Amino acid sequence: METRDKFWELSTGKIFHELSPDEEQELMRLLEEGENGEVFESVEQIHEKLKKSHPLQNLSLPLSWKRISTSMKVRRVQLYRSVMKYAAILLVAFLAGILVKSQFPSTGISGYTELKVPLGQMSEVTLSDGTHIWLNSGTTLKYPNSFGDDSRDISLDGEAFFKVEHSKVPFVVKLKKSEVEVLGTSFNVVSYAEENSSQVTLVEGSVQINTLEGKAITRIKPSEQINIPDNLEGISIRTVNTDFYSSWIDGKIEFDEERLADIAFRLERWYNVKISFTSKDAENLRFSGTILKNKPFDQIIKAISLLLPVEIKYKNNLGIKDEVIISKIEKPM
Repeated sequence: METRDKFWELSTGKIFHELSPDEEQELMRLLEEGENGEVFESVEQIHEKLKKSHPLQNLSLPLSWKRISTSMKVRRVQLYRSVMKYAAILLVAFLAGILVKSQFPSTGISGYTELKVPLGQMSEVTLSDGTHIWLNSGTTLKYPNSFGDDSRDISLDGEAFFKVEHSKVPFVVKLKKSEVEVLGTSFNVVSYAEENSSQVTLVEGSVQINTLEGKAITRIKPSEQINIPDNLEGISIRTVNTDFYSSWIDGKIEFDEERLADIAFRLERWYNVKISFTSKDAENLRFSGTILKNKPFDQIIKAISLLLPVEIKYKNNLGIKDEVIISKIEKPM
């Protein structure tokens, strides 16, 4: 871990009183280097003020996000929520963290293995042919127990990132109304049953899109994304930055001028909450930045309220999903 990242991690732990004696000593040493002492003092002051703060306006979004950065690798991730901590240290909250490994059991039913990932969690699986699959929140993966013998067919409901081991036997991902056929490649698929389309984003290799009957529709190239309506009409292909569609497997997601309503849709799955808006203006606000999926949900929404002119109300509900209501704050005339 780089010294700068270590400084942010230890600073976060210090403010939340989570450091061991050895970590306390290491932080004291780092505070004597350069401007670290002054930076930490400023962060402590921000932490105290944010407990009483109202959403800030007219912030410099590029400057704010320039200060918020991280690099972290993750294998299995268990998302968690904490409503006891403030999103107090904006400059620290999105930095440095350790993602918890999580494993979900699979069940073999009638010759099939089915893997279900609950809302708010992620998992990964390696198939018998060596193919590696990351499964996002609310996803179900199903494949025959004879997988790999004469065929490599699986079914997907949800979002998954595939690194397919090359083989002469085609690897086929069956979606709602179409299928993805490859020999060996890396790609992301979003195909939830409750949505009216599926999306495939190709990182490397080559992908062929077929009907469920196996009839070829089209092929896509690396950095291309295809949107497939369930009625198979109006299929469209565009060039995208694949980092936006693959970074979630590393425990983070990058947004580039995304609508707040679209971001909320994904946050609902990651954290198993209900998010609503009081106006279309609030839904259409644009947001850029990187969100770490292992951070408590209250930290995420607090950061959004600091970077956008919105008011966010959080309601804790026992036994049902917590609720978040987002309103746009109008600037005074």
